Amino acid sequence: MDLPLEASPSEPQWSPRPPGNRILITGAAGTVASLVTQQLAESYQLVGIDKGPIADRAFHETYQSDLDDTELVGRLVEEADFVLHLATGAPDGKHGLYAIEIDATNRILASARAHGTRRVILASSNHAAGWPERELIAGTGDVHVKPSDPPRPDGLYGATKAYMEAIGRFASDASGLPVSVLRIGTMRTSMTLQELIDSDELPQLGFGAFRAQRLKRTWLTGDDLVDIIFEEFAAEEPYRLRYATSSPDQDEWDHTVYTG
Repeated sequence: MDLPLEASPSEPQWSPRPPGNRILITGAAGTVASLVTQQLAESYQLVGIDKGPIADRAFHETYQSDLDDTELVGRLVEEADFVLHLATGAPDGKHGLYAIEIDATNRILASARAHGTRRVILASSNHAAGWPERELIAGTGDVHVKPSDPPRPDGLYGATKAYMEAIGRFASDASGLPVSVLRIGTMRTSMTLQELIDSDELPQLGFGAFRAQRLKRTWLTGDDLVDIIFEEFAAEEPYRLRYATSSPDQDEWDHTVYTG
C-alpha cells in the first residue's frame, strides 16, 4: 500500500479509530527510542519494530524485521493508536535512506490513513534545513530559520528528511490524517552534553566556541522529547512541523510550531 501520486476526491478520508493506548515505534533499537520508552511505557503499551534486536524491556511487543515487510507493518499500524516513525536508513547510505525515509514513510502514512491512526509523528532532522548553518560556518550567512521557511537540506540525508516532511504534509492535506514532524536535534545515550562537546565526534563543527554553542543549541534530552511527544499527541491541528531541542529560546532555529 502506498500513497497515490496525486490527490483525488475519490480517495478515502481519514477517520479516527476509537481512543486507545498503543504506540508503534519504528527504529525501536535506536538511540532516540531508548531515551523515551521508559516514560512512554508508563502511559502506553509500546510495540517496537527494528531490523536489529530490541533489548529494551519497556516494550510490550517487539518485532525484528525490516520495514519492507508490508504485511507486518500494515498490521502493526492497523493496531496502533499512534505511530512514532523514528527509523532511519542513514547507516546504509543512499539505498537505506530511499528504503526508510522515502518508501517506508509512504507505506506507513498510507496504512495510518486507511486504519484511522490518531496521529503519526515523523522523525525529521535539523539537516532538512541545514544549509544556512553551513553558510554560517563559512562566514557567508546569518542563521535564523523558521519551520515555515522552504527546506534547504545540507546533504542527501537532509534531502530525504525534507521529502518526509513534504509527504507527511501531503498525506495530511489529502485525507485529514494528523501528522506531526519533529526536526530532532542532537541526542546521545552514552555521554552528557559537555562530554560530547569535549569529544572528537562531529569534527565538522570544529573544536572551539562555535562547537560548544552549536551543540548547546541542538542538544535534546529524552525528558524534553517525551514532553514534546505528549504535546503532539494532544494537538488538534492536522499538520504540525517544529524543531525539537532542549533550547527553544534561540535566534538560529525558531521553535514556533508551524501548522500551515
